[in-house]
Amino acid sequence: MLSAILLVLQLCFLVNGVPLSLWRHEVDEASMPRISNPERRQEPTVAITGIQTYGVQSRLEIRQLEAKTDQWNLFLLGLRRCQQTDQSDLTSYYQIAGIHGRPYIAWDGVPSADGHSSPGYCAHVSNVFLAWHRPYLALFEQTLYQHMIDAVNEFPAGAVRQRYASAALTWRFPYWDWAATPSDGQSVYPASLQSPTVNVTMPNGTAIIPNPLYSYQFHPVSASDFYFNPFATWNETKRYPTSWDLDAVSQNHLIGPVLDNNRVSFQDRLYNLFTNYDNFTEFGNEAWMHPGLQASDSLESLHDAIHSIMGSNGHMTYLDYSAYDPIFFLHHAMVDRAFALWQALYPDSYVEPMSSVEQTFTISVGDVLDDSSALEPFFSTAKRDYWTAGSVRDTKRLGYTYPELIGNPNVSDVKAAINKLYGNSFGSSSGLSRRESQNSTVPSRAAGEAHFEAASIPDEVVLDGRHRQYLANILSQKFALNGSYAIYVFLGDFDDTPTAWATSPNLVGTHAVFAALDGGDAVSNAQARVKRDHAAIAVTGTMPLTSVLLAKAESGELSSMRPSVVEDYLEANLHWRVGMFDGTQIPPDSVADLTITVITAKVQPAESVDDFPQWSEFTEVTRVTQGKPGGC
Repeated sequence: MLSAILLVLQLCFLVNGVPLSLWRHEVDEASMPRISNPERRQEPTVAITGIQTYGVQSRLEIRQLEAKTDQWNLFLLGLRRCQQTDQSDLTSYYQIAGIHGRPYIAWDGVPSADGHSSPGYCAHVSNVFLAWHRPYLALFEQTLYQHMIDAVNEFPAGAVRQRYASAALTWRFPYWDWAATPSDGQSVYPASLQSPTVNVTMPNGTAIIPNPLYSYQFHPVSASDFYFNPFATWNETKRYPTSWDLDAVSQNHLIGPVLDNNRVSFQDRLYNLFTNYDNFTEFGNEAWMHPGLQASDSLESLHDAIHSIMGSNGHMTYLDYSAYDPIFFLHHAMVDRAFALWQALYPDSYVEPMSSVEQTFTISVGDVLDDSSALEPFFSTAKRDYWTAGSVRDTKRLGYTYPELIGNPNVSDVKAAINKLYGNSFGSSSGLSRRESQNSTVPSRAAGEAHFEAASIPDEVVLDGRHRQYLANILSQKFALNGSYAIYVFLGDFDDTPTAWATSPNLVGTHAVFAALDGGDAVSNAQARVKRDHAAIAVTGTMPLTSVLLAKAESGELSSMRPSVVEDYLEANLHWRVGMFDGTQIPPDSVADLTITVITAKVQPAESVDDFPQWSEFTEVTRVTQGKPGGC
């Protein structure tokens, strides 16, 4: 390794496409120039390149980034500056967030399709759902980075500025891993996102500032942009608001227990998507495409659950407003990471031609999209060349990667990393990993509550070296109700009070459908029109049941894991409820096309820690839900 004295570090930016070397360690500190910042673009075109400084760097999990004191401080300072940018600026936090949903206006001169006045640009229930969000995140990442460099340049020339400039070299936007088991019994909901204020180091000393990860403060909120109250009146984003009154406040302390109670479900779903989905279209989007028993889940459906729970009737719960909450970008960075990991596992499957089932600002129902379709409104060059699904296939083109993908690992290495992170819950791990981890435990269902001791898969479940997985497939219409809604799945008795469902000890998990509010605005809300004027948009998700069943068997509540015993237990004890995120209970019969079906599959355990289990023989267990409201 070269001596630090001899090492030359260059901080480079692309200014009008030309690399500019801005700073070296070998320059005398007293005469060290300020780091030049790329021009704030005033012309119509914003070229999205990602951060092209110091090569490809890894996005880190938010708790890993927090451990890097200088990078974390710059991140907070830069994000605060970004949020304070005039809301009329094309690359302001407000304008970038508005690309996703409301206020339904053109961004960077990209017009709507003929006759479209709504909704936003974001492609959901689409084969380009994952690809569209990739340049969107890169736009936010590069914009935020510019503000971080502005923050560096506020420090006096000398060693401190040099230290922060060095820290900036390798920074990339963090992701929030909502599926991995947190260390030391912590909540899956990071503490750094929950405090209204935060301590930072400024050029003139330490200070307490509004935490830019806690909320976005509108300056001002626009009733015409947001249309629907209380969002048209609230002056900052809300999470789990006390009500929809104008004086409502966020209840962050209630979000962690809900997320923790769902985390095993999140982990099981993500692991199953990695191990059992080898087709990109099925993996990526929640549209119901065929009547088969297999492949009813998707990364988009799992993404919906995080969105809706995180907001709990606040901004993140509703499509039109979600991108204004800072946690939106942390969540979507995690979704993008899952996308990238899946790509490493199945490099030969990608975007296939598919007709659009949902309208966007620029896409009409019936438009056929493929990997060459423009991801509007995102330009890759100042000449207004669009990014496409094909051109964003490799994250390195946008200047970033993820920790598990550094150095272009082989498929076995990626599988080993996924097994270590997500293969530990009941029903997820391979038989080998279970035998090697006899003393492993299932994390607590909610912070501070008792947890079940894990055990090897019982011999009675294994036949011909395979064991059974149990899943509940859930089908419903995307816009069956006015806004996002949830289906809560239970195994055993539960308090049948809607406010108690999300934290019930017998909750298996929460399936959520992420949608926009109608609010009686059928004229200007295209999603309401799609619901009424076009064929219903059917979406699906899957709720893994095996983890909880094994825990029930371990505790003695379930006498055996033999199929006949399990099916009897499921018939008697599998329950579900439907609710809006304001606590309103919805009769299952009122949810268009709601169908819950239990299926089983046989799983061949992996033979090594760098291999995956193999799924086969999916079978419907009709009697479990037949005849029940919302059953098959």
